[in-house]
Amino acid sequence: MSAVPADIGFEDAVGESGLEPELPRRATFYFWIVVAAATAATAPFLVDIQTVDAGAWITFAVLGAAVAVAQVFVVVTPANQSYHTTVVFLVASALLLPPELIALMAVVQHVPDWLKRRLPFHIQTFNIANYTLATMAAAAAADGIRDTEVFGRLGATTACAYLAACGAFVLVNHALLAPMLRFARGHTLRESGLFTYENLSTDLVLASLGVGLASLWDYDAWLTPFAIAPLILVHRSLAVPTLQAEARVDPKTGLFNARHFAATLREELTRAIRFDRPMSLVMADLDLLRDINNTYGHLAGDVVLAGVAKIFREQLREYDVPARFGGEEFSILLPETRIGEALEIAERIRRAVAAAEFEVATSSDPVRVTVSMGVACYPRDGSDANALVHQADLAVYRAKLQGRNRVVDSSDESLLAQPEKRGPRLVGLPEVTAQPPRHLIPVPDAAPLVERRAVSRPHAHAGPRFLWVGGRLAIFVGLVGVVGTGIGVYMTVAAGDLDVLGLLAILALVGVGQALSIEVERTGSISVSAVGALAGAAIIGPRAALALALTMALIEWSARRSSFHQLLFNVGALTLASLAAAEVFSVHPDGQAAKAAYMAVGLAAGFVYFAVNTGLIATAIALEGNDSPWRVWRERFSWLMVHYLVYGFIAAVIYEAYQPIGIWGLLVFALPLFLMRETQEAYVRHTERSSKKLRQAAETIQSQNVSLERANRLLKERSTAAMESLSATVDARDAYTAGHSRRVQRLALAIGGELRLSHTELEIVGQAALFHDIGKLAIPDAILLKPDHLTEDEWALMQKHAGEGASIINRLGFLTDAVPAIRHHHERFDGRGYPDNLSGEDIPLGARIIHVADAFDSMLSTRVYRPARDYEDALRELDEQAGRQFCPRCVAALQQLVEREGIEPTYPEARALVLS
Repeated sequence: MSAVPADIGFEDAVGESGLEPELPRRATFYFWIVVAAATAATAPFLVDIQTVDAGAWITFAVLGAAVAVAQVFVVVTPANQSYHTTVVFLVASALLLPPELIALMAVVQHVPDWLKRRLPFHIQTFNIANYTLATMAAAAAADGIRDTEVFGRLGATTACAYLAACGAFVLVNHALLAPMLRFARGHTLRESGLFTYENLSTDLVLASLGVGLASLWDYDAWLTPFAIAPLILVHRSLAVPTLQAEARVDPKTGLFNARHFAATLREELTRAIRFDRPMSLVMADLDLLRDINNTYGHLAGDVVLAGVAKIFREQLREYDVPARFGGEEFSILLPETRIGEALEIAERIRRAVAAAEFEVATSSDPVRVTVSMGVACYPRDGSDANALVHQADLAVYRAKLQGRNRVVDSSDESLLAQPEKRGPRLVGLPEVTAQPPRHLIPVPDAAPLVERRAVSRPHAHAGPRFLWVGGRLAIFVGLVGVVGTGIGVYMTVAAGDLDVLGLLAILALVGVGQALSIEVERTGSISVSAVGALAGAAIIGPRAALALALTMALIEWSARRSSFHQLLFNVGALTLASLAAAEVFSVHPDGQAAKAAYMAVGLAAGFVYFAVNTGLIATAIALEGNDSPWRVWRERFSWLMVHYLVYGFIAAVIYEAYQPIGIWGLLVFALPLFLMRETQEAYVRHTERSSKKLRQAAETIQSQNVSLERANRLLKERSTAAMESLSATVDARDAYTAGHSRRVQRLALAIGGELRLSHTELEIVGQAALFHDIGKLAIPDAILLKPDHLTEDEWALMQKHAGEGASIINRLGFLTDAVPAIRHHHERFDGRGYPDNLSGEDIPLGARIIHVADAFDSMLSTRVYRPARDYEDALRELDEQAGRQFCPRCVAALQQLVEREGIEPTYPEARALVLS
């Protein structure tokens, strides 16, 4: 059957890991029964394959090429079924070919498909066995009708034979697949759709085209293109359901798109109005998806969108209509649903989304997301589609304002929830008069000029290039490819007799060996195909060189999709290596020790094959990297020499075994080769598992480091909060200095912004300004709150608060950059300050800024020992002391700031400077 209801090669058959999914026990048992039946049905005919005439081989080649191409051009439907036109050529082969070649048709059919998709072993094998039995059954049914005299007397033998072939093919194909779908995937006969009118009629029509193809081939083979041409239209018509689905489905989420949703909403609303039935509409908007995109990348955002869409499908009923409305907004149509039930469904979806975790490649931890949802219903909120969408959208807006991650009914009277209350403004001085102060424009935090994401992602090329080499390398690659291919073509045409069966067997051995190459992580692959290539050079001779090279190069290309020049070079290099090995194998020693001597010839042939192949590759690599070919060969390939010597020896042994027993000699040695391959794979997989464990251990360590960083950040935050509380406690000891540290911080940040400090420097200045008086914790209240002048001893003790504050902050360990500004914020510009008598530019800039801000706020504040000064007097004092007590740059910055913001003279007892 062409529809992959009759072909278990579904797209979802392969897991994300690329490994083959395990079949259930019953499915495995049935699998081996079908494979055994196919083997028993074909083995008796394959023994006599050498008796097939040349004309049958030509027919086989044409039909085999056609069925292989048809298998590749598959149409996948929205129901995860696949359709292709291979049944046309399979039925034709059942009517035209002898059983010996019919048995090979299904294998040829699936080789290109396997090279393209690399489906698991049991899927491809079962499909081959299924199609083989179906094709053999079609041929047997046709032969049975031809041998019956009843139909001969009616004059309808041929027509009945063709009809029987069509029916037998479709029936056997579907009947074999039905149990497998049941055992492997739990699909019932109805769920699989194998015997529905749609599937049966499609296959019977295609089988009828196969009958027409066979009839034209018998009449005149040159007329067959006219029978094949309609298949193009058939293939395009099979794609119509997929195109229809793509027109109404959003590709990123798999939900319906906005266009289809709008049409469905109009239809459902018309039905609800006509029959007076309820209907509800839910609008949903993902919260802060932009933050996820900016932090983890847009691919992570796509993963979240797809995950949320999956949750929608899981939580909704079959007849509900979820759609992606646009961006991060979704819409859900709930037919036959009243408002109460709609709110329950929306709440269920909201909880499921909030509880979900999404794994993304750019984050070591799962990403979480929430959704805000609004619900409207007909007829309460309107009888027009636009009105319903508008009401549900307004409800989403209210859900956002109320704090996100909630469901809101459109009839909720709280039209606009109030935003969170702002905290109290930080002022330079307490406001004690009735006249309101004028505000300064706040100084914004400096932000980096370039937004940086947490993880950078490599840029990918737009696509493969046809040729991407130049200079000497291009000449060398072209020369090797053209010369090797040219000599290979000449030897294929000019050499003597060709052992076709032996060549096909060797090509199969080489192809399977190359296809089963073992991928080694970050290194390449390991393959036993070189043994087959050397054996082909020994048994077939130079005529096999090009075919062997093409087989290995094309299978390698199908796995890696390398560029054209690499494919050309590989074909040329492998052809030249095989030709060189064949020339060595042409030497046949005489005498009693001839066979033993031929083993030595095999060693030499292996060495020559290795030297030619790796020598050409090393030269290409050297030209690309401007290196020495000898150095490249010695470092990268020399260690493989022993392996190829052994390969040559094995090839010589295979040659000696092939002479008396034919292709059975290949089979005898093929088994040990593949056992060796299994041993290599077990070793490689064990190594990869060990490597994986090491990576997991590294990831665990990384995760622990992240946890430690978070704990450290939390500790910093809590320690900073504790220090802020202590700083506030210092200010609170004196009613006249309440809020002093915060006001100094704001003033210092404003001055720093005026001086064009960087974001990092502003952070340090802000921290130092906030904690600049923390050392006063060590000063007794009798001194700190003394209303009279301090004595010399008391003043000496007071001067220690700067050093004590620096020591307290330094012991925290994470605010060390702020320590110098705290320690030196009482240094004078002329060097007469304390505690270290620094002067001029030797005083840290942060300390100079804090000194000016501290003095300005102090002069504007009423203290226990003096009243507040007018702000003009304070500015005049700062200007007079600039260059002596204060830094001239910092004083000028404060003056420019105040003049630009237009602060007016106010109150005799207090001046308010609002910087919020």
